Amino acid sequence: MRRKNKNEENYIITIDNTQYHENGKDHFTLSTVGDYLSDGDTRIIKYRDSAATGFEGSETTLHVKPDMVTMVRTGEYASSLILEKGKRHTCHYGTPAGDLPLGINTTKFESSLTDSGGTLDFSFSLDLNANLFAATELKITVREKNTPDA
Repeated sequence: MRRKNKNEENYIITIDNTQYHENGKDHFTLSTVGDYLSDGDTRIIKYRDSAATGFEGSETTLHVKPDMVTMVRTGEYASSLILEKGKRHTCHYGTPAGDLPLGINTTKFESSLTDSGGTLDFSFSLDLNANLFAATELKITVREKNTPDA
């Protein structure tokens, strides 16, 4: 793997998450430190989860390609999700209540990630047994620690 940036948690990763479900919507914004790497046309965002995400002790890695993102969570509640605009994938999602096979339909996928950071903006719906479970909008911003907010 060709790494353009060292694995030293020298990036600020901000996650802006809005989830719509049958009881309304939930929104949270979380900032954490993590790694941001480049491997050819793939950008890699890696951070440790906290109690705020509900997955304390886990690590999340996003492999961002020009047309899709693969999200892998390791730890007690392991997950592997594939998000590709206009396509539905069936993926594994670990939760405290058990493992779920979820359908994921990505409706929006926009990336302005460069070697120094940027933004990943995507929306998707989750279905369980072909029944809509939730819809999510995620905006992930990556910037070097010594770079001021834009």
